[in-house]
Amino acid sequence: MPGPGAAQLLEVWGNGLGQDPVRRALVLLSAAVPDTEPDVLADWPLGRRDSELLAFRASLFGPGLEAIAQCPGCGMEVELAFTVGELAGTPQDRHAAPLTVHLDGYEATLRPVTSRDLLAMDPGNTEAALTARCITTVTEAGAPVEPGTLPPDVLATLGEELGRADPAAATELNVQCPGCGHGWLAPFHIASYLWNELHHWARRLLIDVHTLARAYGWSEQDILALPPLRRQAYLELVGS
Repeated sequence: MPGPGAAQLLEVWGNGLGQDPVRRALVLLSAAVPDTEPDVLADWPLGRRDSELLAFRASLFGPGLEAIAQCPGCGMEVELAFTVGELAGTPQDRHAAPLTVHLDGYEATLRPVTSRDLLAMDPGNTEAALTARCITTVTEAGAPVEPGTLPPDVLATLGEELGRADPAAATELNVQCPGCGHGWLAPFHIASYLWNELHHWARRLLIDVHTLARAYGWSEQDILALPPLRRQAYLELVGS
């Protein structure tokens, strides 16, 4: 497996255990971009975060991905196969920048959503609260307005526009059901997908370590230092 070694990836997995999804994504991002401070990574737009996680995933497990989506029309489970390249989009899609919106006499500038914004949200917060947090300036007829005092319908519309500031923050798969022919867009979240893969990989590796430690008396450090192919060869010998 290219990239970080087995021991390093196990440490990443351990750091992510018990964390909420946003902090877990930042743990993965810190492993993907180890030379950047975590506080800086928390301020990256979500699209940039996810683009780095896609590249990290390809370096760990290869470019091919598989998933299952349930058809909203007939309930059939549809198997999907796609690549990291298909999800990456164009450089223009990955560009995140402040967006100015004119709406009903208001002029609002929206910035892309970051992980820090998501961490600041309490469970009871609404989409409107996140939108208000991402409004850097807003005026009505030229006079400054506090984002939190905007009418609910204005905030709701601005929330819908927020995605245009960072197109790569929302990844959707174009799916068509082979059973009923229904087509729909299925959301894809690379952070949770990569975490699930890492979690299953780590659990399998711990079983391998346990098996070899019992058979040969080796330490975890010694076993993890073995190249994957040689480790697998020893496992086959133990099972023979």
